[in-house]
Amino acid sequence: MKLTATNLRYFSFISIAVAIAYSINRIQGAISPLFLSMILGLLIANTIGWRAEGKEAATFAAKRCLRIGVILLGFQISIDKFQEVGPRGLIAVVVIVSVVFLGIRATAKRLGLNDSLATLLSGGFAICGATAIAAISSTRKSEERDVSYAVAIVALCGTLSVFVIPPLATLFSLSDATAGAWIGAAVHDVGQVIATASLMSPEALDSAVIVKLTRVVLLVPLMLFLSIGSTEKRSLKSATPTFVLGFVACAILVNLLSLPSDVITFGKETSKIFLSLGLFGMGLGVKWAQIKALGSRPLLLGLGAWLVCGAFALGVIRAVGL
Repeated sequence: MKLTATNLRYFSFISIAVAIAYSINRIQGAISPLFLSMILGLLIANTIGWRAEGKEAATFAAKRCLRIGVILLGFQISIDKFQEVGPRGLIAVVVIVSVVFLGIRATAKRLGLNDSLATLLSGGFAICGATAIAAISSTRKSEERDVSYAVAIVALCGTLSVFVIPPLATLFSLSDATAGAWIGAAVHDVGQVIATASLMSPEALDSAVIVKLTRVVLLVPLMLFLSIGSTEKRSLKSATPTFVLGFVACAILVNLLSLPSDVITFGKETSKIFLSLGLFGMGLGVKWAQIKALGSRPLLLGLGAWLVCGAFALGVIRAVGL
């Protein structure tokens, strides 16, 4: 993006919109600022409109900022948490993530959804909601409408979990540790996991966060798999985008170095900000007609997947004795 007065003015507007999304998130923590940023972009594009002179700033946010956010996602990868979950927990998480990702992707394709939307939905449900969708979209040629629809569906289902899972955990007489593990395995966005588990107990919250962050670790192999699988080139160096390698390198360095907790927190929050800027930029490029053209099948798939995956996650968690 050229540093012209016009581009800086429009990018400042984008930054203000993301700041508004974060302000709303502080009031209601269960609603992801990434999702809110995308929704604000959609609303602006389809109401007051986004002028052509602001296209370069929007593209910069949707492309460059998104990729910087993906690189900084490495700050969210905690090998200590990965080890803390234990062998049984690790097996459970790997099984849940693998089955959910492959199952939703296969079902979506059977329902006639395009490969892009199928992959975004499956990654969002399997790993970490809007964060995973934003990261995956940056490695593939995903249309902005697909990204917007996937984020909206996963955010809706994750928000429903906040209200549904705690009463069910009580109804099923689950221990706090088991309920927390279920929340960490079934709820999508990290903020939604914290909001849901906080309604239970401190023990449930600890268990939920450990399992959830273990799921996030699996974003590393998934992104490498998808970036290599999306091209006919076979070498890792040539097949994998530079920023994906940057994400992996960041994750390795963060776990090798004994960084202060404040630095880790700063890295995580900075990543979310850049991802939010990227999703806002994507939202600016989507018209309601494009969303409407996708039909109701992705929404029905999302709601069905939410129910089935939630039940499956609980079954696996109980089977391994967490």
